Amino acid sequence: MPASVQDPAAPPLATTPLPAKLANLLACPGEVFEEVAAAPARARNWLVPTLLVALASIVLAAALTSKNQAAAVGQIIEAGKAETLPARWQMLSAMTITLAAFAGTGWSALVLWLIGRVFLNARFSYWKAVEVAGLTGSIVALGAVVTALLVAASGDVAARPALSLLASGLPADNPVRAVLGVLNVFHLWTTAVLAIGLSKLSGVSFKEAAFWVFGYWLVFRLALILLC
Repeated sequence: MPASVQDPAAPPLATTPLPAKLANLLACPGEVFEEVAAAPARARNWLVPTLLVALASIVLAAALTSKNQAAAVGQIIEAGKAETLPARWQMLSAMTITLAAFAGTGWSALVLWLIGRVFLNARFSYWKAVEVAGLTGSIVALGAVVTALLVAASGDVAARPALSLLASGLPADNPVRAVLGVLNVFHLWTTAVLAIGLSKLSGVSFKEAAFWVFGYWLVFRLALILLC
């Protein structure tokens, strides 16, 4: 038999620039995650979006700062106890928020990796899950910006892009408003995109991945409501 002809080497995988990835994630996340799953691990895919989440969260925290807190800080300054307290407090707050953003990316990646390994019998790198969670953070950042704008426009620090807007007349600690607040548009969007990312990494259908990701999301949200 004649020797089989070897196929020529496959061309290198086309790499989409990170800004294009972040833009495409909003419209076609499946294509973005297919590229992530096939390409070598790249730290910028999770590092830059996580920094965007931190920045947007700092903006949101500033919008949520109440006048009472500002007045309390002003009283301390007038008393001469700590003239540099506001600057130090802002720096400490920004550092805490930034650390929380990175911790959130790492935790989300760990959840995806464990779901894939334990429930889906899939083997993929933890750092691939970090890339998926990090890129999805662009939606979290967008949600933080929208929430900050909503708070600024309504004057209600409890305003969220969720069904709780329909119950804005209720107190912020009302259980009904808390339950409605769970149905946050950006939280649901983020969870769906994470499920798409998990399906691409593990090679299972979106329905199977979504079952576990949304199941975790539901249990986590219910636990938060019960604890509060």
